[in-house]
Amino acid sequence: MKRVVIVGGGITGLAAAHALEKGRERCEVQLVEAGPQLGGNLRTLRHNGFIIDAGPDSWIAAKPHATRLARAVGLGDELIGTRPDTRRVYIVWQRKLYPMPAGLILGVPTEVKPLLDSELLGWDAKMRAGLDLVVPPRRWKDDDDESIGSFVARRLGSDVAERIAGPLLGGIFAGDPGSLSVRACVPQLVDAERDHGSLVVAMRAMKEKRRAKAGEGESSAFLSLKRGVGDLVVNVAHKLRDAEVSTSRAASSVDRLPEGDPRGRWVVETSAGPLHADEVVLAVPANVVAPLVRGLDPELSAMCAEVDYASAATVFLAYRKFDVRHPLDAVGFLVPRAENRPILACTFVSSKWDHRAPAGQVLLRVFFGGAGNEHMVARDDADLVRLARSQVLDLLDIDRPPSFAKVFRFERSSPQPHVGHLPRMRRLLARAATHPGLHVGGNGYIGTGIPDAVRQGEEIAARITPLDP
Repeated sequence: MKRVVIVGGGITGLAAAHALEKGRERCEVQLVEAGPQLGGNLRTLRHNGFIIDAGPDSWIAAKPHATRLARAVGLGDELIGTRPDTRRVYIVWQRKLYPMPAGLILGVPTEVKPLLDSELLGWDAKMRAGLDLVVPPRRWKDDDDESIGSFVARRLGSDVAERIAGPLLGGIFAGDPGSLSVRACVPQLVDAERDHGSLVVAMRAMKEKRRAKAGEGESSAFLSLKRGVGDLVVNVAHKLRDAEVSTSRAASSVDRLPEGDPRGRWVVETSAGPLHADEVVLAVPANVVAPLVRGLDPELSAMCAEVDYASAATVFLAYRKFDVRHPLDAVGFLVPRAENRPILACTFVSSKWDHRAPAGQVLLRVFFGGAGNEHMVARDDADLVRLARSQVLDLLDIDRPPSFAKVFRFERSSPQPHVGHLPRMRRLLARAATHPGLHVGGNGYIGTGIPDAVRQGEEIAARITPLDP
């Protein structure tokens, strides 16, 4: 029986443990998490009838791995999509909220009239966006790459890149669209240019596919759970039958045991003593892997240390509905970098999802930090709440005090897949693979978000033991 140690109790580590229990070869699994609770960035708090997702609040429906895992642990009936009556987004521009033109997919227009009617863009910007139909496509080769900002500006113009695609696509990573890799972050755009020559033509085709799926009951682009994404963590953990799970147990190093050692191939030093294993899964960010493998492989450690992560904070503000003048008729608003505001975005949580606030109450989430603004995360709670309130006063005209405020911080937790990220990650993972029985994966390596994190955990499990379908 293989002995497996999993370092990291986020969704990647939990998905790996869950998959290993379905393996054809029985494994003895020990999972250790440095923090006091499982889930990593997936943290759900219940307070006074509110459901608060401190970190990610959903996943992309088109990527099946998270949805499949949720169904496997009994959460199929708990899956929900965004509210159909509020599936719009505002963009802040010159101190005003402008609706993002209808019909956009990944920031690309698919309909003429909403773009022409939009006050967010001038006529020159609208005409430049239309040139996407005739701009020659780039011929992509091997590991060619480009930033999101450069790619969108080349196809649709700098105004669309700055005011729409930049905050929309860069905001997912709390990053700078001028440095984020389009191939790593939004490979669909590269595929669209390669296959169709025009982003507009490609996104129209994608829209038709979405309409067909909507007819099959898959109308929401994002999925969550009625009681918050933290329910996925709780239910996966509860479904583990044999794995031994420990929280508040930090790993400090990973090293190889002498060949033929009866205890296995590896030793993982932890705050509660060593663990011995045949297989070790490092389901933690690259910047956490770096010190763990420094003694084992200095080159791998250096490669991991070079992977960039940004820090962010979220501030939740709860209000009585009659104290809010704005209709909150959207999922929220995005803030372009050119606005020079202290915030990245604001989600109208109770408008985006059902089940998040009691009747007569609303819940907002304000985002701080990200690449270039990480100093904001160092401010104390009171200061962040004050700044959040000043922004919702300026943009939403909410002048009443909130019934409560909650602040959450995520230090170096947002991966920053810069230009050239994919070949760097392939080299990193290839280096890790030179150590038989050592596995590395999780959010920010290849793929970002809950589905990709789940996928990597399941792929690692399949490398350890064949999995039953």
